[in-house]
Amino acid sequence: MKNVLKILSPLLFLLLMGCSQSVIKLIVQEDKNPHMMFGKNPNREFYEPVFVSDSLKLLWENDAHGNFTNSSIVYYDSIIFASDLSGRVHSYDLQTGKLKGTLKNKGAVYSSPILYKNRLIIPLCLNDENETEIISYDFRSSVELFRKKIKGKVLTELVSLAEDIVVCTDEGEVKRISPAGGEIWTAKTNSQIYADPAADGKILLLATTRGEIIIMNLSDGKIINRKKIGNPFFGGITIKKSTAYLADDKGIVYAISIPDCNIIWSYDASYRVLMTPALDNENLFIGNLYGDLFSLDLSTGKLNWKKNFGGLFNSTPLITNNRILMTDLARSFLSIDKNNGEIKNKYPLDGRGKLSPVLVDNKIIIGFDDGILRAYEIIY
Repeated sequence: MKNVLKILSPLLFLLLMGCSQSVIKLIVQEDKNPHMMFGKNPNREFYEPVFVSDSLKLLWENDAHGNFTNSSIVYYDSIIFASDLSGRVHSYDLQTGKLKGTLKNKGAVYSSPILYKNRLIIPLCLNDENETEIISYDFRSSVELFRKKIKGKVLTELVSLAEDIVVCTDEGEVKRISPAGGEIWTAKTNSQIYADPAADGKILLLATTRGEIIIMNLSDGKIINRKKIGNPFFGGITIKKSTAYLADDKGIVYAISIPDCNIIWSYDASYRVLMTPALDNENLFIGNLYGDLFSLDLSTGKLNWKKNFGGLFNSTPLITNNRILMTDLARSFLSIDKNNGEIKNKYPLDGRGKLSPVLVDNKIIIGFDDGILRAYEIIY
């Protein structure tokens, strides 16, 4: 009998897990400053104008049970949300790390979900099909509002335009979708898109595998400008005022004027770059797959400093007034002096760093291999 129970116990556990509820139902207060998408806003802003101590205390750790991509968590009120490659979106209490609920779907989610008030927008790439389901879910009433199937895989980050969203497929089709799931417009670029897009409120910027920059009108999806400037793009775009910043597959970092797509300056980082550039008010910070981290003058592209850390960088850092906070593929979470690139503190991880750090309520949320989420509290 004991031998039978030993055999049945794992099977019963798997059965119970498979039948566990797929629901998120939350009571939240209005949050006037949520982190509603990768990069916080459509420009992709990875800068928090605060001073951060070098003393961090591990507050909690939790397991999402699925691997992460190079995206980030999003948050609203006291709840953080994280998606994974097993098609799930988890919600956690910010203070304790306690799991509050999970949405489970068959497929993979390659980007951060979008938050708008009480809605989650999730791009679910379907297994064995060249299609993506755009899912809208109300987490206050735990009701799925719509599920819209589109052709192609959505492998890049979504853009939130208040109530509407913009999605790009790997086949180069771009759609603006309304809160009810209707298509406001659809545009075809006839190029593959694997780089995360950005927007400034009026225009959408895309970078393609042909080395092109494409600028679209957000109101109707018409292409305003299109220009080949370099090698294929796989990293993301960051916008500040009338300039776009990005790096190509050969490691060339560009500052591009909007909307004429002229190169203002370029800098050769020597090795492949997959990271989205992170900016403060004066400098650009970017790393390559050789483990080099660069600080460049935002206006001229002139090198401020360069450091090699021996670990590959592909997730975008968080920039504060005094520190660069970032993970690497060498299983480390680093606090780096923004002025000279010196390591101020180094925290070991049990896997390769994946999620870009996000600062919320004096806590830094990171994620690494095997779906492990960690929250550090800043000690002053």
